[in-house]
Amino acid sequence: MYIRRHVHRVIALVLLPACWFSSSVLAQEAVPTRDAIPDNYKWDLTTIYPDVAAWEADFARVEEGLSELREMKDKPWTVARGVFQVLIFRDNVKRVVDKLLVYAHMRSDEDTRDNAVLALKDRAAKLHVSLGEASAWIEPAILAIKEDNLKLWRTSNWLYVHLHYLANVIRQKEHTLSAREEELLAMAGGLAMNPDEIYSILKNSEMRWPTVRNEQGEEVVLSPARLTRLIESRERRVRRDAFTGAMETFAQYQNTFAATLSGTVRSNLFYAKARGFETPLEARLYPDNLPTSVFTGLVDTIAEHLPLLHRWAALRKKVLGLDELHVYDLYNPLAEGGDQDVPYDRAVETIIAALQPLGPEYCQPMEQGFASRWIDVYETQGKRPGGYSWGSFDTHPFILLNYNGTPREVSAIAHEMGHAMHSFLSNRNQPPVNAQYSSFVAEVASIFNEILLEEHLLSQAKTPEERLPLLNQQIDGLRATVFRQVMFAEFEYQANLLAQQGESLTAERLNKQYLDTFHKYWGPELARDGWHGVYWARIPHFYMNHYVYHYASSYCAAAALAEGVLAGKDGALDAYLGFLQAGSSDYPLEILRKAGVDMTT
Repeated sequence: MYIRRHVHRVIALVLLPACWFSSSVLAQEAVPTRDAIPDNYKWDLTTIYPDVAAWEADFARVEEGLSELREMKDKPWTVARGVFQVLIFRDNVKRVVDKLLVYAHMRSDEDTRDNAVLALKDRAAKLHVSLGEASAWIEPAILAIKEDNLKLWRTSNWLYVHLHYLANVIRQKEHTLSAREEELLAMAGGLAMNPDEIYSILKNSEMRWPTVRNEQGEEVVLSPARLTRLIESRERRVRRDAFTGAMETFAQYQNTFAATLSGTVRSNLFYAKARGFETPLEARLYPDNLPTSVFTGLVDTIAEHLPLLHRWAALRKKVLGLDELHVYDLYNPLAEGGDQDVPYDRAVETIIAALQPLGPEYCQPMEQGFASRWIDVYETQGKRPGGYSWGSFDTHPFILLNYNGTPREVSAIAHEMGHAMHSFLSNRNQPPVNAQYSSFVAEVASIFNEILLEEHLLSQAKTPEERLPLLNQQIDGLRATVFRQVMFAEFEYQANLLAQQGESLTAERLNKQYLDTFHKYWGPELARDGWHGVYWARIPHFYMNHYVYHYASSYCAAAALAEGVLAGKDGALDAYLGFLQAGSSDYPLEILRKAGVDMTT
């Protein structure tokens, strides 16, 4: 994942004027080009590679390393040191592959239309598959070692850093195939990535968005970042036109989106069956030693509490004075007031102040990150929408944003910085084999930051009128992170179930399934808009095999951990920092349990 870097601890927020990103930008006819954005609002990828020539040199070095890794297959293991040498060599090759992959992907995400950089991304992805092929023999070979020898070797100082890794390999013996079969599955990895790649290209670079009018009547070319701002408009016509315009655009491509999602679901089914699992969900959870009850229990518990969301829908309808509540009426704030246009610089200052309870071990590198171009801030033409944090063990974390100035986007900065600092601290405290934390805990640190930000803003509010918009944001955040993500998780689960039963995942069938799930969650107060059924095509997480429920489970964990830290509970901060530093040195449930949360109850 990521590693510590020595940078100057200076908060150099000498940036654009405070009003640079405001409604005036949204009124422009087109999204700005990348060269129109000052450098200090763009990440600096030269800290990974100064140029493509340096990237090519590492690429060639990895190809040589993969050849050497394949040759190791024929050398018998007679002592623990031999196993150690192979594992360390593989780990080191993987570090370079990850670095190549991160650079190529992030360069491509700057402008998804750039074919030259897209070619780098494709080559890096193929190299990653080649690593899987070249190292596929290792775990079957470990499992072939005589049990007495393996027990003895695991106590050796040579294999100390790989203790948990080896224990997990042994635990998964039942679902590990022969060396040749593992190699074949690894070879198929490139094919398995195709649906997601096609989806990404179609959605991020080839879709043509319509023009709508904003509150001032000015024509705005819709885009992913602008959509998230316009559907929060207090003017109903604006949010209706923006939302229906987006759905009509996705509907034009819905058959292709259905084909890509169907391809991903079939791929998940293939890998699950190949390893002897009943379902893709079980296959997803098993490597982390998670019972399926962590998923089913969450879905069932939320289902029991859906009347709360139904009440919220009824309240929205009443407060907004509507005869009918439509899906485009679910995002605008109910409370008047609040800062609806937050310049990025001020957002950063607020986040730094909000996270001070985490102490200097956390805050000093975080502030360095803000000052040292870890972040690509604004939407530009061809840029990948949404946001993420990414990096490799040998880089600092990087953050992609498409900041549009809303309070929700301020939370998004805090969220992604939570991911970044989780990776930073994990890398600083763990060897490469244990540095990459489980996806089950990946959202805890990000949501923890959002909670601290919310509590900080509430503490600064002086009057009920100032508090009310913030409480509204908290409720909307809980609705979006818990109820909405569990709804997505249930839709994805049902789509997989339909495929298992032999049903075709056509756009029509997926639209119906999404609408049925959506209205189950929102209840009778919400009008049933059939055109909204294609919303599933907007969610990239459906290509990540049962990932979305992590947001809701992580919210529960983060809320409990944040409560202890904010209350100054003895040992709570140290326990939380220990969680951030743990990486994958233990199973995720155990790491959370040590931090103070039992996710099995």
